[in-house]
Amino acid sequence: MPVTDKARSTTVIPLLLLMLLLLVAPLQADELILKDGSRLLGEVIRQKDGVLEFKTGYAGVINVQWSQVSEMQTDRPVEVLLDSKESLRATSIRTCDDATYIEATALPVRVVTPQDLASINPEPWERGDGYKLSGLVNAGLDFQQGNSDQKRFALDGAVKVRRQHDRLNTVAQYQRDESNSITSAENWFLRNKYDHFETDKRYYGGSLNFEHDRFSDLKLRTALGPHVGYQFFESRQTNLSVDVSLMYVMDEYYTAPDEEYAALGWNIDFENLLLADRIKFYHRQSGLIEPGKADDAVIDTWTGFRFPLVAGILASLEAQVDYDGGAPAGFDRVDTIYRAKLGYQW
Repeated sequence: MPVTDKARSTTVIPLLLLMLLLLVAPLQADELILKDGSRLLGEVIRQKDGVLEFKTGYAGVINVQWSQVSEMQTDRPVEVLLDSKESLRATSIRTCDDATYIEATALPVRVVTPQDLASINPEPWERGDGYKLSGLVNAGLDFQQGNSDQKRFALDGAVKVRRQHDRLNTVAQYQRDESNSITSAENWFLRNKYDHFETDKRYYGGSLNFEHDRFSDLKLRTALGPHVGYQFFESRQTNLSVDVSLMYVMDEYYTAPDEEYAALGWNIDFENLLLADRIKFYHRQSGLIEPGKADDAVIDTWTGFRFPLVAGILASLEAQVDYDGGAPAGFDRVDTIYRAKLGYQW
């Protein structure tokens, strides 16, 4: 059957439109102009704490210091959250040393200070919508048979609930070691911390902690009290918070006399992505010092690296160092443990 002119045009026009779309699509991209004149094409993911996550076709997601960005142009409006919690839909942002110019859809150009720009493309909880739930669980298991029969088991986990002005963080750990069917180590702790953010950085709250270590003669240590803190960074790349507290501590021992005292406490929580965002370094530290008895300080630290594997599964290498300056006579003050762990993170 001969093909009519009408049939040809019906076939050719859609093909031409498809070719045009294929040619134009690659040209659609967000653009960054850096202060040194460099230009980057890609997609704006988000910006927070002075770091812009920018997805490129040649290097994946890269981190760009926002202080080095002169101008950002986007084909699709991005959400800009101001420090006042006002939200704008912006297509262009220009930065200077003392001012930031935001071109928002259907609005005049807004001029704000650099400190007024809280984030770009914030998560829902940052706007006050709902909460963010995150956590991880790790297990370490080691069997040795032969001249000696040894079993080592460790389980730890953390759950964090984050809202716009509130954060609840629970951390737990359990360890048990056996040698020739004789228990040589058994300890656990449970730490709960609530933070209320007065600003994006400053927070206050309260802590309730429990700890047990049979082979350090500690039956139960209970510590509770208020704290104040500062969130230096909170992003995918870097997290750092530091707080200090006034704690009331109750120590129950198996053989030594029980104690009750007030103590100064602190917490440090640090995480940072390394090597193309494939490895996470972390360091956690908590401590208690009774005024006038600095030699009896209690300091616990966890330092290690996490390696993502697949679908949320990760491996970790960790060193835990516990110092108890007030340990009863006959018990070691320092306890060091090295672990290889496998876990899941969500």
